[in-house]
Amino acid sequence: MNDFPYQFNPDACASCGGRCCRGAGGYVWVSWEELEAMAAARKMNAGLFAKQYARRAQSRFSLQERVINGEHFCCFFDRIACHCMIYENRPEQCRTFPFWHTFKDNWQELLRECPGIVVMPPPP
Repeated sequence: MNDFPYQFNPDACASCGGRCCRGAGGYVWVSWEELEAMAAARKMNAGLFAKQYARRAQSRFSLQERVINGEHFCCFFDRIACHCMIYENRPEQCRTFPFWHTFKDNWQELLRECPGIVVMPPPP
């Protein structure tokens, strides 16, 4: 991840209110293997888990969202405690945030969303 023009300070997560888990809506892509691991962690059948917490979109699985007062929340985001309820088993998309290819050359957008971004000075 050293080829990104920024670093990430995870300590900022405690104060941001979970901006990466809420917003205007979108997709949190998950594989069947990830769904199985999340289900096992919650001691649930994978099929039932997928039916309850995932949706089909573009021939893939995505975690469901909850819409409250027009704001979209990941179905596993605890809005009171502002943390992920499946953090230890979260999908790869969540584990790799904010080091997504889409932000590599567009990190200014990321700065507005994530207070944990620390921009690196250009190399000499």
